[in-house]
Amino acid sequence: MTASVGAFSAPLYIAWEITHRCNAKCLHCYSNSSPESLEESELTTEEALSVIDQLSDAGLMVLAFSGGEPLLRKDWERLVHYAVARGLTVNVGTNGSTVTETTADTLKSTGLRSVTVSIDSDKPEAHNHFRQLDGLHPRALRAVSLLAERGIRVVVGFTPTKLNWKDGPGVVRLARELGAAAVNLSEYVPAGRGSLDLALSPQDLQSVLREWIEMREHYKGQIDIIWHDCRVGLLVADSERRKYVGCGAGRLVARILPDGTVTPCVFLSTPIGNFRASTFQQMWSLSSQLRLFRERQGHISGNCGDCEHLLTCGGCRAVAFAYSKGDALAGDPHCWIKQSDSGLNRLPEGEALPF
Repeated sequence: MTASVGAFSAPLYIAWEITHRCNAKCLHCYSNSSPESLEESELTTEEALSVIDQLSDAGLMVLAFSGGEPLLRKDWERLVHYAVARGLTVNVGTNGSTVTETTADTLKSTGLRSVTVSIDSDKPEAHNHFRQLDGLHPRALRAVSLLAERGIRVVVGFTPTKLNWKDGPGVVRLARELGAAAVNLSEYVPAGRGSLDLALSPQDLQSVLREWIEMREHYKGQIDIIWHDCRVGLLVADSERRKYVGCGAGRLVARILPDGTVTPCVFLSTPIGNFRASTFQQMWSLSSQLRLFRERQGHISGNCGDCEHLLTCGGCRAVAFAYSKGDALAGDPHCWIKQSDSGLNRLPEGEALPF
């Protein structure tokens, strides 16, 4: 992901968890969403509309409505319509269970950019176990088909863990058959309910990315194979490296929780403020935590702190937080990329946000 690092008036992408209510209870859920999650603290509709106004005024480009299962929130349609009307590029992420023909028609009518449907395996039993919801797999597949039939850009989301990392090729084949436009690979980060035990070794993570690079070439012209990893700046030629900023936390991305709390990225729980007590511009511009993330030098430690690629990679701050038990400025234990590994120099071609 390339960007100008000179100004931070707004992130490029915000994931907004508009609810933590969910009919599933995924093993890897970074937000701890579940059927038992309460809604009392959620922003009201009017508060949510004000958030959209502030994000649009700040210059945000992409707003992704997520959860939980965002389509369980009663006013989701109004929020999506309003965000589109305010000029934002809108994505909705769903587990697919709530997508009926009527819901698909409604999503189409909003004018949103895309819908992301999570599929963890081409094997029904593996997907249902991962999501802790029996019968979810066929509903997710039907959701992809219903949305694609209506001309909606569908992105299938896949997160490799120790339980399913070898199922990626099967998910890609299935997504293409169902009419999806893209499959997005998201690195697993231990956060929320997701345990360290689910994380791939650096070597297996590297193997997965090699496989997806090959699949990108194989499926070119049939379906987009995309991914997002903060370390891509290590894989490009020296002349291009200066364009990359690496970890986007507090730079390119941010997260909003159901109660209006803002964090630096979807996997980091450290708050920088709340819409009920501050404006977005104040939080984004004045946060001392975000200043440390943006400056990096002299603040980030461990294997990242003394790395020559600190400014073009910086390591994943959420992974650092997870393994250090709370220090978002620690080193990144998932680091596996070596500058001499020229076999991976095509990775930036697939770098994208999941929408």
